[in-house]
Amino acid sequence: MHVHELVETATSDAPPPRYTVDDIVAAGRTVQRRRRTAWTMASAALAVTGVVAAVSIGLPGTAARPPAGELPPADTSLAATASPLTPAATWDFPDDPFTYVFQRFDAGKLHVQDPIVVSRAYQIAALHIDGLVTNDHAVDAATIMRPHGGDRSLYAYLTVYRPGAFDPHRFTGDRLTIDGHQAIEQEGPSYGENLRRALAWEYTDNAWAVAEAFADPSDVGFADLRGLVGGLRPSVPAPARVPFSVGYVPAGYHAAEIGQHAFASLNGIASAGDGNYGGAIFAAPALPITGLTEPYGGPEGDDPPGSFQILVLPNVRSNQSLKDGEQPPPEPRCGNGFCTSWTSDGRTTIQVASGGRLTEAEMVRILKGIKLADVTDDRTWPPAATALRVG
Repeated sequence: MHVHELVETATSDAPPPRYTVDDIVAAGRTVQRRRRTAWTMASAALAVTGVVAAVSIGLPGTAARPPAGELPPADTSLAATASPLTPAATWDFPDDPFTYVFQRFDAGKLHVQDPIVVSRAYQIAALHIDGLVTNDHAVDAATIMRPHGGDRSLYAYLTVYRPGAFDPHRFTGDRLTIDGHQAIEQEGPSYGENLRRALAWEYTDNAWAVAEAFADPSDVGFADLRGLVGGLRPSVPAPARVPFSVGYVPAGYHAAEIGQHAFASLNGIASAGDGNYGGAIFAAPALPITGLTEPYGGPEGDDPPGSFQILVLPNVRSNQSLKDGEQPPPEPRCGNGFCTSWTSDGRTTIQVASGGRLTEAEMVRILKGIKLADVTDDRTWPPAATALRVG
């Protein structure tokens, strides 16, 4: 499922459309909706803007553009206040891959957020830049702000790979040394007015980080990205947590990637601040943990081969939201490659999406095996390493 498809899965009354990368990085300048024919339970369609630095579990809105040199208003959401990360003196990589090993930091006008997506090979954080419009701040549909003609947008993130996961030989570009670290600068392609610039560097022995920014060339330069090299520091390892545990997954499937207060993969980064509770990607066969040059699914959030996803989000944000006073159905409802169920109070939606790779019977069985923690209190959430393992 693509980044834009997950946005639609969480926010529209119809199954997801397909956007191009241009639509993603254009961030709100173009609104496209190409509906597929399928059943729907939601009543009103919500227009979806292009994705920019994070697409969340709700209507992805455009944050107000702050004055140059001024940070956006502090995020007081649960996701922003519950981070357990603390600085550490050296890099430590526990055997449990679903563990955070770095935390938010600033580098000039660049601001790396806490990581919220983690796989068996890497973890990802959204990247903000002063003065640019992003889509990762929760907004109310009635007051959603749109970029004006002069506003510039951003889609950017930092991926920190575990030792041995990233292959620098397959990452082409200009090679240089930054603060004693070997690095690679890669430019292009262009998407409309936006240019992709990426900087990869070896932050510790055999472990690389990659910052990618899709923005106007005048807004983000390599000089800006180089500041991240000295800013990336280790934190005390902290287990990633999810608001649910699974009781059944089909034979051969294993958890590959999770999102905490977000969907998994770059879909979660593109929806980082809009209130999603969590998500996970399972795959069969197991996805590679070496030889990588980008996160699973790439910048468009394509479905990894042989995968299905679990999505947990507020009912009010779901494309299958229950109407006021409507009682949750006794059985999950399925259509167009995903199945949906609700908590008994109707406030939380749980979906399994497989794009047709699993039968509806299998998706329903997965749904019935899911046990939710208190989605509003992440202190009750189990570690992903145990919550997503069956048996």
